[in-house]
Parts: sequence; C-alpha cells; structure tokens
Amino acid sequence: MIEVIHPGLYSSIQDSGRFGQQFLGVPISGAMDQIAMHWANSLLNNPKDSAVLEMCFRGPKLLFHQSTAIALAGAHMNATLNGVKVQNLNAIEIKENDILEFGNASKGTRTYMAVAGGIQSPEILGSRSQFKGITTDSRLNKFKLIPFAKVSFVPKKGARLSIPKLDLKNFKITVYKGPDYDLLPFEAQNQLTKSVFTISPKNSRMAYFLEQKLIHEIPFLWTTPVLPGTVQCTPDGTLMILMRDAQTTGGYPRVLQVSDEGLNLLAQKSTRDSFQFHLRAV
Repeated sequence: MIEVIHPGLYSSIQDSGRFGQQFLGVPISGAMDQIAMHWANSLLNNPKDSAVLEMCFRGPKLLFHQSTAIALAGAHMNATLNGVKVQNLNAIEIKENDILEFGNASKGTRTYMAVAGGIQSPEILGSRSQFKGITTDSRLNKFKLIPFAKVSFVPKKGARLSIPKLDLKNFKITVYKGPDYDLLPFEAQNQLTKSVFTISPKNSRMAYFLEQKLIHEIPFLWTTPVLPGTVQCTPDGTLMILMRDAQTTGGYPRVLQVSDEGLNLLAQKSTRDSFQFHLRAV
C-alpha cells in the first residue's frame, strides 16, 4: 500500500480510459498525457496502460508501506526520496517506509508515477480512472491508501529512457478538420490556422478554453457526439478544446479535431501558454 500523507493539487489515479460507455454519457477520462503514462509503465515492464498516479501543478507526499519500484515521467516535480532528489525516466527502487515527496511542476504541468505491477484500485466500467460520479473519489485524499500489485521486479542499475526534448514554450498542435469545419467562411478557417491562441484560466481535465475568439456565422446545430480533442466553437466565437474528461455530446460546431499527439502536448500546457493549430490532411 501507498499512504497519502498530503495529496498535492489535482492528483488522481488514471489509466488509458473508460471506453465503450459513451452511449451512457460516461466520459472516457484517462491520463491527460498518455505518452508520459506509457513511458513510466515501460520502465517497469508494466502493460503500457496500467493505472498510474497523475499529478498536476504540485505533487503529493507519499509513504510506502511495502517495497516496490516506481518510475516518473512527464513534467519535472523536484521529487525526493527520503530527502534525496530522484530523476524522471529512471526505474527507482523503493523500500518499506520510504517517503516520496514532490514539489512544483516545471518543464510541463503533469507528472506520472507508475508502480511495478500497476496501481490496483477498484476497476469500474472497465477502468480505474477516477472521475466524479463514477468512482468514490475524483482525486486523491489525505490518508487514502493506494493498493498496488506485488511483483518480483528489481530495477537494473542505470536503466533509463532517453526521449526527445519538447519545446513547451513554442509548438504547433496537429489537428484535422472537424465535421463542421467546412461551414466556416474562408476568413474564419484562415484565422484558425494562422492565429496564435492562448489558453485561458478556464482550463481543466474537461476542457481548455482559449482567449482569442473566432469570427464566424455558423447556423444553429443539433446536439452531436464529441470526444476528447474535439474543438468546439460557441455562438460568441469562444473556442474550447475538449480534454480527457469531456462530455460525450455537445451542441456547438465541431470545427477541428486534435490529434492524439496534440492532446498529449496540450496536457503539459496551462494558463497563458500559447500555440498554433497545424492543420493536417487525413
């Protein structure tokens, strides 16, 4: 078991998501940065979509009641093990009564902690991902006990992953035309692909709202299916990018669809960060 001494900010258990339940109105959820989750799991020989701990902005303080191994990926959170700094993208040996503590996020927004064998919290509707109304808790709480599988895994000394460095200050988000893209006049289409957009303070696991508005005159549309990565445009021109906890239907025009790679990159961005949409042909 892992005991949560302090939960940090917006820490939750996530896996690849809750699929096949959208017809019931159940969001997919899952790790915001799926690539970082896969990196952490791969270092421990876990299935790539094993449940992990997702930490946002500031991480928790954890007490391990059993020996195991962990791996960290994503943003840097100045993690320390018993007061000694540990690095991302390494397999780290953990002993009974060890204390792992995280600081503030840098070089990104979200950090992922995998545990050898995977976190074994209750599986509900095919997923361990926490979401309000589906799981008992929507995020970590103080003194919560997190179960994990007991496996015979010993990290090899020096084993680590080397990955390309991401420029989180300036990058383009790959998108495809949404079902309603062609309803936009040419000027609005041009604005979508040429403008720099900024993430507003109104951002969460459900959606990122952008500060710049789109000039358009799209007619009223009936409610239609949406999914993570759908970019919707409200009547006043506000653009919102649906994220992993997005609702399953919406009545606003679906002007773009963010690629899987783009969603993972957006997961590491936050308020006031800027980017451009890069439109790719299917």
